[in-house]
Amino acid sequence: MKRNGFTLIEMIMTIIIGGILVLGIAGFIELGMKGYSDTVDRQRLQTQARFVLEKISREVRHSVPNSIEVTGTTDTCLSFYPILYSGFYSVSSANNLSLSFLVGNDDPPATYDDLFMIINPSQQSDFTDSGIAIALSGASTAITLDQPLASESIANRHYIYKDLVNYCFNSSTESISRGGVQVADSVADGSISYDAPTLQRGGVVHIDFTFEDDDETTSFQQDIQVLNVP
Repeated sequence: MKRNGFTLIEMIMTIIIGGILVLGIAGFIELGMKGYSDTVDRQRLQTQARFVLEKISREVRHSVPNSIEVTGTTDTCLSFYPILYSGFYSVSSANNLSLSFLVGNDDPPATYDDLFMIINPSQQSDFTDSGIAIALSGASTAITLDQPLASESIANRHYIYKDLVNYCFNSSTESISRGGVQVADSVADGSISYDAPTLQRGGVVHIDFTFEDDDETTSFQQDIQVLNVP
C-alpha cells in the first residue's frame, strides 16, 4: 500500500533539522553583523582621533611663538594664542614711541578693534601684560606707544592675536574639549607636554592619546613643531 505524506518521526526530524539550520544561519548573520558593527565603531574612533589630532596640529603650528603653555598632570591642558595676522613693523628713532606696521595677509581687517599686537614674546604671560601687549583698537597702520617696546624682534616681526585657545583632557569624562566644548570622547588616557624653543629649533608639543572602545585600545602619538619664530 502506497503512503502519502510524512510519518510523525519524519516530521519531527524535519523540524529538528530545520531548527538547527535556522540557528546556524542566525548565528552566522549575527556574527557578520557584529563584525560589521565593530568595524564601524573602530572606523569612527580612528576618524575622530585623526580629526582631533589634525585640528590641534594645525592650530599649534600656526600659533604665536612662545604663546604655548601646558598645565596639569593627570588632566592636562594645552593653551596658546592663534595668529590672526602677522607682518613687520618699524619704530621711529626720534622718540621710540611711534610704531608703524603692515600685515602680510592678503585680506587685512577693516578694523583692529579688540585685537592685540605682540613683539618678541618670551612666555604666555606676556600676552596679558599691558607693558608688553599692545592694544590696537582705533589703529590703522600706525600707533603711538605709551612706552618704548620692552623687547624688539631681530627680524622686526609682529603678531596680532585675540583670544586664548585651550585643549583639555578630562580623565573623569574620558574626553577632550576645546574651549569647554567636547571634541572627542572615548579617550581612556592622555598626556600633553611641551619643549620650549631653542636656538636650533622651534617649540615642540608632544601629544599622546589612547582611545578605547569595547576594551579595544588604540594609541596615537604626535609631535607638533611651532613653525613661527619671534
